[in-house]
Amino acid sequence: MKRLMRGWIMRQRLAILLLFSAVSVTAAHSRPSLNLLVLQSSGVQPVAASTAEAQVVMKAISFQPAELTVHPGETVEWKNEDIVAHTVTANDGSFDSGLIQPGSTWKMTIKNAGTLEYHCRPHPNMIAKLIAVSGTQPEPGKGNTGFRLPGLTPPRSPQELHPILVNFTAALLPLALLSDLLGRLLKRPPLHSAAAWMVLYAAIITPLTGLAGWWWKSQAAGALPPNLITVHQWLGTSLVVVFALLAMWRWRIQKQGGVPTIGYLIFTGIVVLALIYQGSLGGAMVFGR
Repeated sequence: MKRLMRGWIMRQRLAILLLFSAVSVTAAHSRPSLNLLVLQSSGVQPVAASTAEAQVVMKAISFQPAELTVHPGETVEWKNEDIVAHTVTANDGSFDSGLIQPGSTWKMTIKNAGTLEYHCRPHPNMIAKLIAVSGTQPEPGKGNTGFRLPGLTPPRSPQELHPILVNFTAALLPLALLSDLLGRLLKRPPLHSAAAWMVLYAAIITPLTGLAGWWWKSQAAGALPPNLITVHQWLGTSLVVVFALLAMWRWRIQKQGGVPTIGYLIFTGIVVLALIYQGSLGGAMVFGR
């Protein structure tokens, strides 16, 4: 009886050992499948390929490529990889994409052979060209055509006028500060007189710069980054007032025939720093930096 009990116990232990081994082997083989499933579920889904025959990328305030050769019947896709909105607008007014927001695309099918020149409405310096050739026409050569200066055209929109006026505002006040500093260092009164006139000119032209900026914003508000344009517009408006006060302060010193005080020079330096920051915001909106 004891021998039978001892044999039964041994068989039970052997069965448990075999069962434990089977479970361990099954778990070991099932673990890679579980890991593979997790990796597949956490992977990034591939982006669907574009169905367009050609693509133009809008990046760094430019169309890339600026000149593209296609054939009638082909579809061209414009993809915005910039931080601001753009448009694809024909120079002759035959088509206009409307605002293409960052990350969005717009497609157009070319119907006829010919040359299509287009630009971006919020950024007129963004220009490009589509050349549609039929199957019997040779594609235009890409050889060196030589350097050619662009033609001089008067500004016709706020986004063309604003950068012109900004150049004067950005140059006059720093030069006036430099002239006053040199005047104190070299003890040359004519340098102080030049500085006073430059501050006056800056105060006269800066309101026009601000008006052109507000005009631009009203025409292309949706194409500008809201977080940048809000700071840019109100800082610019504040600088219009500051420039007027600074001009009055500087001319009071000029009429008294005195040398600008350290307080005036420090305040002017702070305004120059604000002007530099204002310019960096404008550059970020225009050039996508």
